[in-house]
Amino acid sequence: MNRIPTFLRRAGVLAAGCCLACAAAADEVKVIATGAFQPVVAAIAPTFEKRTGHKLALVNDTEGALAERIRSGEDFDLAVLPQPLLEALGKEGAVSDGSIVALARARAGRPEPTVYAGAVSTSASNSQAALSLLILLASEETQAVLGRNGLSAP
Repeated sequence: MNRIPTFLRRAGVLAAGCCLACAAAADEVKVIATGAFQPVVAAIAPTFEKRTGHKLALVNDTEGALAERIRSGEDFDLAVLPQPLLEALGKEGAVSDGSIVALARARAGRPEPTVYAGAVSTSASNSQAALSLLILLASEETQAVLGRNGLSAP
């Protein structure tokens, strides 16, 4: 009689359990971004969602309004704001100051170029997924999207 060895059955059960756990872990990643960076996050969202299984929820507002929402304790996983604002939020403990990464520079219409950066929330519900998105936004893969939206590499 052809029987499946016990260790193979157990390995199959373990693999199935891991797949179910991964599916259950496919959470929503909440991104807070200024209007200038919103199209970039929206363009990258399908790639991120396909790779990770996580869905993006994008919140768009002015930088001042977003900073106030963050300071008021609104839940989010990743913020994309002008770098000096993120550094201030890092000093206040709202974002992980060690996770601040420059993402893009605004090219036109400003006397001083604005550098946009991303940072993971100190209270992120899914910090690993937020960090994965931050890495994708900082990657070479995102450079063409930046150019189409009036931004360039930092």
